[in-house]
Amino acid sequence: MKQYGPEYWDKYGVYRTPIGFNLTLVVLLRAYLLWIFSALARRPDLDLMSLFFQSKTHFFVSLGIGAIALVPTVLFSLRRPSSSQKLAKYWRYMRWPLVFTAIADLSWLVMQASQSHYQFSMYIAVQMVMLLWVILYLLKSKYLGCFFNDWPESEQQNKKK
Repeated sequence: MKQYGPEYWDKYGVYRTPIGFNLTLVVLLRAYLLWIFSALARRPDLDLMSLFFQSKTHFFVSLGIGAIALVPTVLFSLRRPSSSQKLAKYWRYMRWPLVFTAIADLSWLVMQASQSHYQFSMYIAVQMVMLLWVILYLLKSKYLGCFFNDWPESEQQNKKK
């Protein structure tokens, strides 16, 4: 039985993706998004990577931390009726890799701040606030719990009904 009414369902009868979930993925995968944007820009006078990362090591660590969030992202992209029902049992637990990624990312930012002797950096402060929002959202959202417990039924099961 669904906890929220039909206004929360999509055309397949499962819960619609919350906007907060999409924003969470943007925050956690920001290194990948920046990498894509800088690759698409291809302007030698505009070095996006050096604007956001102090060194290549910081960029690669950010990619490594964000790689954990790629697993829920891939499963989310497979969340449709034509997908295997076996993925539903994995989808149910995808909140926890996202929480782990956010905590690891926040820890990495605290380490970066400590390396600069905790001098105020607007860039690091904004990222920390966004990550704290993500952690609170992932842990406190009741709708997100229903969203992760819901998986579309296969088209063959719908035809039998």
